[in-house]
Amino acid sequence: MLDLSKNWKNVIDALPSGVMVIDTGGAIQHVNPALEGLTGYLGDELIGNPCTMLGCSGCDPWYGQGGSWCMLFGSGKATKPMPCRIDSKWGHPLKVIKQASIFRDSKGVPAGAVETFWDMAKLRASGSHGRPVETLTEILKKVPYDQPPV
Repeated sequence: MLDLSKNWKNVIDALPSGVMVIDTGGAIQHVNPALEGLTGYLGDELIGNPCTMLGCSGCDPWYGQGGSWCMLFGSGKATKPMPCRIDSKWGHPLKVIKQASIFRDSKGVPAGAVETFWDMAKLRASGSHGRPVETLTEILKKVPYDQPPV
């Protein structure tokens, strides 16, 4: 049987979408190779830095509810997939679909968040024969979000 406690990084690193794990203070703890390829940053350039270094247009840093610095941690709820712009290492903007969820420790206290990024240019290019395909956003809109993140 697969021991996820020992293999979680392998699982995340195998995903085709970009993945970033942050702690509750916003420091990047892990990125997968897909995010490195998307942004041009190596993991060593991102890990330990604030997630805000990607300049995501969908993020709303704030100091509000419960003293939280980020709307995601303030609300405690997963975000719906949303189109955003992030900055590449080379300074040009990248159009992505982003979604974020908080994960909790064994006592139910927020321990961090995981964010996923899909390259919109690749999604558009996945169409065939000149027909538009159902976008990832349209597919993900059908997923229920009324349950708290795990």
